[in-house]
Amino acid sequence: MNKYYAGLDIGGSHISAGLIEVSDKQVVSQLSVHTQLINSGDKAELILEGWLKSIEVICRNNDIQSLDGIGFAMPGPFQYEKGIATIESLHKYDHLFGINCRATIAAYLNSQLAVQANQINFVNDAHGFLLGSVQANGWEKEKVLAITIGTGLGGGFFAEGQVVTEGQGVPKGGFLYYLPFKEGIAEDYISTRWLLNRFNSLKGSTLQNVKQLVDYYPSDALTYQVFYEFGTNLAEFLIPIIDSFEPTHIIFGGNIVKAYEYFKEPFQQTLKQTTYTCQIHMTEHTSQLAILGAVQPLIQKESKQLRNPHFRETLQPLLPLEKSPGSPQGYDIYPTFKLEPGSIHTGFESLANWIITQEKVIIDGYGGVLWEQFINNLNKQFFHKGIRVNWLCVDAAWKDEKEISQFVEPYLGADDPIFGKLYPGELSIFFDPERLKKLKPEMAGINILYGCGAALARWKAPLIYLDVPKNEIQFRSRAGNVCNIGALQPIKPGAQYKRFYFVDWVVLNKHKQQILPSIDVVVDEQRIEEITWMRGDDFRNAMQSMTHHMFRVRPWFEPGVWGGKWIKDRIEGLSKDVVNYAWSFELIVPENGIILESDRRLLEVSFDFLMYAGHDSVLGKAAKRFNYEFPIRFDFLDTIDGGNLSLQCHPTTKFIKEHFGENFTQDETYYILDAGEEAKVYLGFQENIDQVEFKAKLEDSFQNNTPVEVENYVQTFPAHKHDLFLIPSGTVHCSGKNTMVLEISATPYIYTFKMYDWLRLDLKGLPRPLNIDRAFQNLNFERKGEKVQEELLSRQEVIKQGTDWQLLSLSTHPEHFYAIHRIEFDSTVEIATEGHCHILSLVEGSTITVRTGTLEQTIHYAETFVVPAAAGTYFLINQGNSRAKVVKAFVKDDHC
Repeated sequence: MNKYYAGLDIGGSHISAGLIEVSDKQVVSQLSVHTQLINSGDKAELILEGWLKSIEVICRNNDIQSLDGIGFAMPGPFQYEKGIATIESLHKYDHLFGINCRATIAAYLNSQLAVQANQINFVNDAHGFLLGSVQANGWEKEKVLAITIGTGLGGGFFAEGQVVTEGQGVPKGGFLYYLPFKEGIAEDYISTRWLLNRFNSLKGSTLQNVKQLVDYYPSDALTYQVFYEFGTNLAEFLIPIIDSFEPTHIIFGGNIVKAYEYFKEPFQQTLKQTTYTCQIHMTEHTSQLAILGAVQPLIQKESKQLRNPHFRETLQPLLPLEKSPGSPQGYDIYPTFKLEPGSIHTGFESLANWIITQEKVIIDGYGGVLWEQFINNLNKQFFHKGIRVNWLCVDAAWKDEKEISQFVEPYLGADDPIFGKLYPGELSIFFDPERLKKLKPEMAGINILYGCGAALARWKAPLIYLDVPKNEIQFRSRAGNVCNIGALQPIKPGAQYKRFYFVDWVVLNKHKQQILPSIDVVVDEQRIEEITWMRGDDFRNAMQSMTHHMFRVRPWFEPGVWGGKWIKDRIEGLSKDVVNYAWSFELIVPENGIILESDRRLLEVSFDFLMYAGHDSVLGKAAKRFNYEFPIRFDFLDTIDGGNLSLQCHPTTKFIKEHFGENFTQDETYYILDAGEEAKVYLGFQENIDQVEFKAKLEDSFQNNTPVEVENYVQTFPAHKHDLFLIPSGTVHCSGKNTMVLEISATPYIYTFKMYDWLRLDLKGLPRPLNIDRAFQNLNFERKGEKVQEELLSRQEVIKQGTDWQLLSLSTHPEHFYAIHRIEFDSTVEIATEGHCHILSLVEGSTITVRTGTLEQTIHYAETFVVPAAAGTYFLINQGNSRAKVVKAFVKDDHC
């Protein structure tokens, strides 16, 4: 069965529409073309309706009842992959600014010709002409340069079977109009605009188009002169491009081709100066070829697999839509905070029903949201309900990508693969204020402004906020499906994460804090086909309740080159297909989420929301010092049947502030949750350490792949269950194999300066980056010999006890701002927060119940939980048959 695609060539004064018939993924015929005048200065809805009318006409004229796709050859500037118009101040299509033409057209189509948004494609008009020329002439294996000349100058490059926008001889983006030429840019001299301006200035006339020129003054000497200059300019401009790109064919289109005889001679004579010879083609079928080219990507999409059909790259399952009935028998990887029935809603239909009661809506959200899929799913609901929706995207108001790069670049650490510096600015800096003002709800129907930062446009409208967990953002990043703020294309995951951490997440969190009081709906977007959502007031009430009761965050788990088998063997619900699990982010709150539950439905949001809703209730005395930053983290380092961690140290407080912009540093401890045979920890230097020799050995190892006898320089200590090792910043250390470490630490978590990694490659077979120089700028060589045993091995002391319980103090280093206790009990123990936030983990025993106020929650072995300062008093109730042991960390009074 043949398929039919509509193609449109969008011009400034007219549009041409045609039908392409395809059989077995091959073009069979190009049916009749319909051309109509259009006022490109009209209001947006009239322009879009004009486009749709052209589609309806060609379908009616050819008795076509349904379409398989629609392609547009569209002049720029335009965000083609997203379908978003960014034309401004060009006196044509200015009213389309910010409109997602793809989504809006899908919403406007009548039911007979309806296609999904992913069946609507946009290409640059010159690229459409290029693709159509290649297809029509069988140039798929050639190198082709296509040039269109009208009121502006368009261009496109084709090589190795595809449009190319960079590489040898190809200017950035594959465009020609902006290239320097004479005293301006190419378009200033190579366009019908130049021809007319030049002739009118010489003649004193007021001609409006080239046709008038050749009709009224065909034999005028001035006509000959301006065309001679034009042909010469065109050839001089193209010579270096031809010599560099070396095309086999150059094809010219646009209205100027009709006047080719007038500038042919000077063009051809000047072109003889090239060192490379190619075939020149002129065609008057520009629109037909552009129409053919506009639908080519849709045809190819049918025959090619998508770049990445999966939206995330991980073996870990998505958070389920609902909590399974019954309590988990062990460690729960989806811990929840339960709310009143009816608090959480599900599905796009229910959200659409809420939206259609509004005249205009803002949908803001975090970086990493899959906006196109989200609005398409909502659009389907509006279409079925017969609701007309106009989609505007705040991305159109971004500053130019080059300008954004200039102000974020100093914070990205140049070539450093890991480290940058926290950006001090706000999200608004990414946007042009004048462009934001142009995003107005002017069209009939429901106007929706969406995108990261949409609330900055300050519409007086209800606000929906889409949140997505940071682990899911990283899974999407690895799949190449998300971009950084202000970027049109994704970059490599490592570089993207660095930009996320030091720039994007910083400004997005500030923005989230600013708009939290105004949010009318919060959406958990991570399940792109099955959203859950809450009303803003219900959500804020839930956050306030959490600040007074015990809660857990959602942990997430990652494999690593040194990873072990403890997590994999003991924690149910995780994928068993991974090679190992090295980390569990038990409570690394910059990246953890919190899961709310109502009627078994689950909704996850980032931990940041909780701090913005009530950081003082959560942190108590420590709120003054740490403000909205949660100070303590718990995580697992699993090397059971694995390998040693890299030999490493962490930056001093002064260093981390100066170089990375953090407020406090990564002071750590290792609490040994479990240990196998010969388990040990590397900690502190040998008494006779020679730092010059040590650095030389490390550098030689890095350069020549030679092993280092680490124990000649670094001490080792046997590791037993419930031991605590102290690792203040600047201390050389690492966990050895066969240890299950509960790392209790200050919250910063990426600032690890690796010095030696046992000559290993990472899980992808690539070298792991080392930071020997940075390490040596921070290493404390006074931590050596007996001093290590005296200062870095924790002493455990009973400080309180009762009939069947005792409280132990596990000494920490004076540089640690947090204290660590262990509560051991047989039945029930009552604990007062005394104005502190307590971070706890059940390190021995099967199950306990934690009661805060009237709320009781279950904790299993190895689970981490938080009791906010505002809880006041809480109870730990042992549900097992043996003594339970709970480790507790909190900020010391003299560090608040």
